[in-house]
Amino acid sequence: MENKVSLNGVRLFGYHGCLKEEEHTGANFIVDAHLFLDLNPSAQTDDLDLTVDYEKALFVMKDAFDVRAKLIETAALNIIKALKQEFKMVKKVEITIHKPTAPISADFKSVSITLFG
Repeated sequence: MENKVSLNGVRLFGYHGCLKEEEHTGANFIVDAHLFLDLNPSAQTDDLDLTVDYEKALFVMKDAFDVRAKLIETAALNIIKALKQEFKMVKKVEITIHKPTAPISADFKSVSITLFG
């Protein structure tokens, strides 16, 4: 059985973007993470070591997001790799990064990408 642990609406600051001003000023991003794994062992034993520790996952996400990238796709892949490295029981990760201050000339809530790995 495949279950998931989700961390939704995580606000992270980063220097991601293709424009010079994005590289220097940075921006706020919103990240949704879904980690797919079997939660039955942790549910049956009440053992945190058999599941994803939310706080540890947040630190892993933040550290991975701190690595500058031009594309938020690359930032998402960095998060996926880091989470799977930290939590060996995770089979798949889905990351959505929202960029609410993307430098485009339109009225919008955010632009986003979703990457699976």
